[in-house]
Amino acid sequence: MTQQIAPYRPLELMENPKITKSDFTDFIGVWENFVPASLCQQLVTYGDRVFNEDVASVLNQDEEDQGDLGNSDAEIKIMEGSAMYGSAFTRHDRSFMLNYASAKYTNNINQMLKACANHYCSYYSTLKKTKMFSSDIKYQKTPTGGGYHSWHYENGTIECAARELTWMIYLNDIEDGGETEFMYQKRRIKPTVGTVVIFPAGLTHVHRGGFLLGDKDKYIVTGWYIKTHG
Repeated sequence: MTQQIAPYRPLELMENPKITKSDFTDFIGVWENFVPASLCQQLVTYGDRVFNEDVASVLNQDEEDQGDLGNSDAEIKIMEGSAMYGSAFTRHDRSFMLNYASAKYTNNINQMLKACANHYCSYYSTLKKTKMFSSDIKYQKTPTGGGYHSWHYENGTIECAARELTWMIYLNDIEDGGETEFMYQKRRIKPTVGTVVIFPAGLTHVHRGGFLLGDKDKYIVTGWYIKTHG
């Protein structure tokens, strides 16, 4: 049975440390274990089906999603990190755009993400003047030894210049490796199930994915808040 996710939490609840543990050190917002573990497990199972089965078969089996997005399986591509970046040493993972595949999970994620984004913009109140939206949700599965090992920041090209904030949600616990490493902050964030992370997309927050050393695959969903005008 699919768990129903409650509407996003009001800000006054999120600021209560007894309810939500959050941290804003180094302009990196971290909400530990914020997304329910049951939803994270559903997403892990769904992602494995997309990677391991025919995409059309997965979409046709999900009656709750049929007709919601208006996309066909032809528009849902499995992306290989090593192919996109020329080397498995630079990047070794698999991904697809979840917002093209599942309306149900897109709504679930956006509901939880909105709470954290509102909290982040309230803490850094200047951002309240910035109009932003998040639409793309990239689902990534990283195998043992994998990751995005090259230092980078998220708005470093003309095509990505409008990215204001980067967000990610860890879908499972990783005990050995796989941290998100920040160069200038000299900081690593360990993947724990349901933890949400938001940070600036610019040069100040150069980062990379650490090598995944254990025997578990790493699952995350990630995306960006895009600055708009008008």
